[in-house]
Amino acid sequence: MTLYEEVQNKLKNFPDFRERKFRGKYLTILALRATRLEQRFKDKAILSLEELSTFAIKYDSYRHAWGDVTRECKELRGTDYDDKEILEQEKLLEMGYEPTYNVKLPI
Repeated sequence: MTLYEEVQNKLKNFPDFRERKFRGKYLTILALRATRLEQRFKDKAILSLEELSTFAIKYDSYRHAWGDVTRECKELRGTDYDDKEILEQEKLLEMGYEPTYNVKLPI
């Protein structure tokens, strides 16, 4: 089964996974399981840089698959799908960025 198919299956079976606010949690679980690090994480074991890198790559792959599936399958989108821009701006403000940080000033 491809990552796309796995994510599509999870989105069909777990409606919470469709919401952006829960996406990170579910993607983390999928990536931990795929890299066989879930139990070590639960045991609070120290992970090596190689293990963390492997996890990060797998997480990013799942994140891309989530984006592809939700872009292509409207019925698997969460209620907050169209709120992406608003949610991104709120997160940037929460992180301390200025609202106009990306505005290009004339020279």
